Amino acid sequence: MSTRGPAIVSGDDTLQKPPPKARRSAPQAGDILASERSARADVFTVGIVPTGSDVIVTRYSAAIERVQELARTRQVDGWYTCDHTHYARVASHRS
Repeated sequence: MSTRGPAIVSGDDTLQKPPPKARRSAPQAGDILASERSARADVFTVGIVPTGSDVIVTRYSAAIERVQELARTRQVDGWYTCDHTHYARVASHRS
């Protein structure tokens, strides 16, 4: 038996899966962001990235509700951060 035979080569590239969409781990321009103003007080700002805050609320639940409402209305993503280094997506409406 010979090891030198015709090689089978597939020229069909449709078998390869496209790479999965990269998930963003931080907000982009136009997204809604809720953030804590300080570590000592329950004061949260809610605004559109990259502009400043539009709303100031004093409860975490109110901040998240506002982010989700604004993100749904504007069809963008909503985020929360307590340190402007780590972000958590709390609403996803961007296509």
